[in-house]
Amino acid sequence: MKKILFIVFLTFVGFIFSCKNTNSSESTQKTESNSWENESTENITNPTTQEKTSTILYAWVDKLRIREQPTTKSEIVIEVKEGTSFTYLFEKTDYKERINLRGTLFNEPWLKIKTEDGKEGWVYGGAVKFYEPVVNANPSPYDACFELKKNGKWEKFNTCFEKVRAKQLKKDAQYTSTKKGSYSITLLTGKIIELNTDTIDVPEAAHERSYVKYLPKVGFFVLKNKYHDSVDYSLINDKSGKETIIKGFPKVSPNSKNILSFSSDLVDGVNFNGIQIFGFPNGRFEKLLEKSFEDMEPHTPIWIDNKTIEITMMPPSFDQETKPKKIKVIINKNGDWEIKE
Repeated sequence: MKKILFIVFLTFVGFIFSCKNTNSSESTQKTESNSWENESTENITNPTTQEKTSTILYAWVDKLRIREQPTTKSEIVIEVKEGTSFTYLFEKTDYKERINLRGTLFNEPWLKIKTEDGKEGWVYGGAVKFYEPVVNANPSPYDACFELKKNGKWEKFNTCFEKVRAKQLKKDAQYTSTKKGSYSITLLTGKIIELNTDTIDVPEAAHERSYVKYLPKVGFFVLKNKYHDSVDYSLINDKSGKETIIKGFPKVSPNSKNILSFSSDLVDGVNFNGIQIFGFPNGRFEKLLEKSFEDMEPHTPIWIDNKTIEITMMPPSFDQETKPKKIKVIINKNGDWEIKE
């Protein structure tokens, strides 16, 4: 009987020590949370330790500079385009820096990364995302200005637009010159045409015209026409000089076969609030689609590819409840342009 009791006692003691060892092992395990605070970009929680070796970051701004040290004053390792991917090396600065990107002020740390060709450097945290961004396949020098307009920064938008316009005038000096408020444009044929306000075929002539840019791949000079209370744009054929009025700012497709025109105005209601698409069916420049919007404004459209446009739809400034959304304009199976929400 004593032998049986002794065996039971040993079993009981062994069980207790086994439990103690199990609890001790669990208490020494550490949960690693590799995340940085990122209140301004939506970006972001880093993955777990096991995923570290495959974490990819994407540049969401064009001409992003990778630097040797985490400061804008450091030497540039490489400059990359929007959508470029690189590996996050899980090193970041303890401090954050305020930098304005595309009209938005970010307050983010610097992150250490490695490019696809093995170069290491530092990139500003506000300029990258953990998901691949939709890349503008044919960016315009005016895109940053319209980003300001989308965010309601009208004064900065106007300043930005004039700065870019001045650069375009300088760039295209061989084609255009200003004289007493009118523009002289030299066509590819060598013919010089004077663009006066009375050349626009509308009920009320524009009282201010300004040169915007030259689109050589589609063969148009672009002018902005300002009336007493509204704005539209002119496309001047670079060979014939023929003028076509469009209702909004033009953005050309990557293959230069289509032009998107967009205008945003639900507050004043004097300008067109919508989009137009033009193309060259049968070799003639024609309007293929026109759509006006009653509840939201189209902003910052980008060509994703030759058959797809993404547009940010913003509520008017007086609407504080409606949230922005994205819509796409695509070419359907029949070859026609349509809006997909």
